[in-house]
Amino acid sequence: MKNKPNIIVILVDDMGFSDIGCYGSEIPTPSLDGLAKNGVRFSQFYNTARCCPTRASLLTGLYPHQAGVGHMTDDKGMPGYSGRLNDKCATMAEVLQPAGYLTAMVGKWHVGQNHGVTPTSRGFERSLHAAAGGFYYPDDDKAKLFLNGKPAEGALPKDWYSSDLWVDYSVKFLDEARTAKKPLFLYLAFNAPHFPLQAPAEEIAKFRGKYRAGWDKLRADRLGRQKSLGLAGEGWALATRPEVISDWEKLPEKERDRFDHLMATYAACVSKMDSAVGRLVAALKERGELDNTLILFMSDNGGNAESGPNGRSQGDPSKADSSWFCGQSWAWLQNTPFREYKHYTHEGGISTPLIAHWPTGIPRGRNGKWESQPGHLIDILATVTEVGQGSYPGGKVRPKEGVSLLPAFSGKPLARKSPLFWEHEGNRAVREGRWKLVAKENQPWELYDIQTDRSEQTNLAAKDPARVQALSAAWDTWAKRADVLPLGGWRGKQNTENVKNAKAGASTATRFTLKSGDSLEGTQAPAVVGKTITITAQFESMPGSQGVVVAQGGAQNGYSLFVQEGKLHWALKSGGALTKASLPLPPGAHSATATLTPLGELTLTLDGASATAKAASKLAKQPVDGLDVGKDTAGAVGPYTVPFAFTGTIRSVEIKL
Repeated sequence: MKNKPNIIVILVDDMGFSDIGCYGSEIPTPSLDGLAKNGVRFSQFYNTARCCPTRASLLTGLYPHQAGVGHMTDDKGMPGYSGRLNDKCATMAEVLQPAGYLTAMVGKWHVGQNHGVTPTSRGFERSLHAAAGGFYYPDDDKAKLFLNGKPAEGALPKDWYSSDLWVDYSVKFLDEARTAKKPLFLYLAFNAPHFPLQAPAEEIAKFRGKYRAGWDKLRADRLGRQKSLGLAGEGWALATRPEVISDWEKLPEKERDRFDHLMATYAACVSKMDSAVGRLVAALKERGELDNTLILFMSDNGGNAESGPNGRSQGDPSKADSSWFCGQSWAWLQNTPFREYKHYTHEGGISTPLIAHWPTGIPRGRNGKWESQPGHLIDILATVTEVGQGSYPGGKVRPKEGVSLLPAFSGKPLARKSPLFWEHEGNRAVREGRWKLVAKENQPWELYDIQTDRSEQTNLAAKDPARVQALSAAWDTWAKRADVLPLGGWRGKQNTENVKNAKAGASTATRFTLKSGDSLEGTQAPAVVGKTITITAQFESMPGSQGVVVAQGGAQNGYSLFVQEGKLHWALKSGGALTKASLPLPPGAHSATATLTPLGELTLTLDGASATAKAASKLAKQPVDGLDVGKDTAGAVGPYTVPFAFTGTIRSVEIKL
């Protein structure tokens, strides 16, 4: 390569696998579709299921825990969970700058600026960035930007939309590289379409009414397009709609309209991002740079279900002070045809598009083709190092984990010799060839033949225990060497000590008076085995309120009092089996009493009405996870996605044993 190519790595935020046209979406994305038509698309490319870990892995070519960011940016007191890029990794910028590149970054950073780790300190000569994300307009409190390492106040235009602003500065840095007669390495990290979903009113209006067909119909339509595009094979079946997601046909008209508005806003965010990518591509073309520029496009995790099945729609989504989330119901569409969402290591949480466009580097005969070899974020650094003729450092820097994707651009085999691994919040997976072993936190391993069952519908673990044992042993070996352990380290050092000492017993207290936001670690939480538990909660709900009032335990053992789909639920999880008693919950102030006996008998009383249920088995094991009021930060006790924070007002919670 006599003339080194420009290299542009584009990462979008919280976008599902099927959310762009060339992967089956109804959302028009002509710019990305154009790159795909004249490049290569990967059908089995993976991220790490969450924002910060993905950024750490993408930047360094390591698994996220190895780079210090096994969870988010809080320092949990352990090497794999330090909340920042550590000194045992090298970023793409640190590899390519010595190779003659002008290195630039724009967008969302989120790998430890709160600990002093900035783009400038990790090899980027130019940057316009935010420490994290969660904004689209300049009048948002989170819109604190930094230009070349310094606060950007006064240096930016008065009015901007983030997706457009990132590309404005991408083009500026491209021109600076041309002036310096250097190839450009650009890391462009959009914060779209992450919540709070916001877009100009006229953009949202373009999509109003297009989602009134509902998630079931639109999901089937997306799979149909995936098949016609050649993306989906025979083993791609639609995963079953989760119980907590409503039957669209049974929703009231008002709710259908609200859900249509939610997804229209999300679609507008995706469309605006695509338009911004188009402006960057046009700028490259105008300058004669497009043909010798490698562009890689991907997403940091699957669609986001964090606000639960009803989503959130507070305020005007064209304004900065609004709070709109798609929620679980639309995230299920976004991840078509897969199971699960952001946070989880099933296919819906970790599958992302990958588009590679490079006219002078990818054979013309590969244009528009699908590449089926599995790839992972760890491969991006290895790829740009080879393309940019950089040298990966030695010494204290850990060896890179990935392999170059360059052979796959030409349809040749990758040089991968090891399986691919995942862990996030106790959710874990390993992929070797056609086989994938996957599990949620505190749940048994599931085994899938991804070649014939990409949607993970038929668990083969019971039929092939030897393969389960071999793959789980490989995962255990990886977890030990990659700073993943101890499992639960993402909750913090104190919590892992509590897990180890759980057998020493929980609190001996018999009465707990709590308020919203209180949390008790495992050894401070009530000792509930063999006792009658009585919870009295005073709270206020609004129309559409949902979330956890109080929960103790996790996905295997525990209890939860929570609001979902207009009902108050009192749930027991024993040995992974869920039992619940439920009552309708109108808006207003309420007093609820929830009782659990040692025999597994549940009674829920709400404003004079009552409901009962009987579990098949009693709560025989003290929950390892602690207690939370107003959310559930451990494994989910109920059929919701943690933390499932309560959106009403909690006055008090009293627990008596």
